[in-house]
Amino acid sequence: MKKIAIILVLAGVILATLAQYAYSNDWMWFRIFHTLGFIGYIFIISGLAYFSLWLIHQLSRDEKNRIKRYYQQHREKEA
Repeated sequence: MKKIAIILVLAGVILATLAQYAYSNDWMWFRIFHTLGFIGYIFIISGLAYFSLWLIHQLSRDEKNRIKRYYQQHREKEA
C-alpha cells in the first residue's frame, strides 16, 4: 500500500506541474491539462492522507505498548 501511495503522490506532482506549465505557456488544450492538474492535487492529498493515517496508527500502537508495559511493571511490583 505504501508503494501505491508513493506512486500516487509522484503522479500527482507530475500532473500538477504539467498543469502549471500549460497555464504559464498558454497551451491550446489548457482545459484538459487544468483538469489533469486537479486530479493530480487529489492524488497528492490522498497519498499524504494515507501516510498521515499510517503515522498516527504507528504512534498509537507504540503508545498502547508503552501503557501495557507500564501496567505489567506495576503488577509485578505489587506481587
